[in-house]
Amino acid sequence: MPRNSYSTLIDAFQNRPALVQRTMHDMDETQLKARPIAGKWSTLEVLAHLVDSDQAWCHRIKRVIAEDRPLLIGYDETGFTAALGYHNCDRDQEFALFAGMRDQLARLLHGLDDAAFARVGVHNERGLVTLEEMVRIETEHVNHHLKHILEKRRALGLPAVEV
Repeated sequence: MPRNSYSTLIDAFQNRPALVQRTMHDMDETQLKARPIAGKWSTLEVLAHLVDSDQAWCHRIKRVIAEDRPLLIGYDETGFTAALGYHNCDRDQEFALFAGMRDQLARLLHGLDDAAFARVGVHNERGLVTLEEMVRIETEHVNHHLKHILEKRRALGLPAVEV
């Protein structure tokens, strides 16, 4: 497979679902649905949010690759959490979808030349965003939520995990 100078970034993007899975592997259903920190999502809600976010961003990334300056529309993450029954999600199904989307997109991204990473979309909330920025945004988005999951583990008295 061809490799471009963005391989390290793409690999980080691709491996984030495994890191999330590592933080949740030993949690039972009660722990997954617990809200040990007032006003914060449960761990299962965080996972479902990450998957929904990835569905949106993977589609946006594909549009930036395939179209000239596409309009990229944001969504209400709080509304999704409230309306989509995240506590009814199946953890294994969510992980399979999360990893599968990232694997598919990583394969596509590894096949691009460096110039493709300068392609842009027009996000209705963020303005112009390059393909490189989009991949970084979703990589960092998972890192952001990993911290929250680890915080929930501590609050539940669960053993620390390395990520």
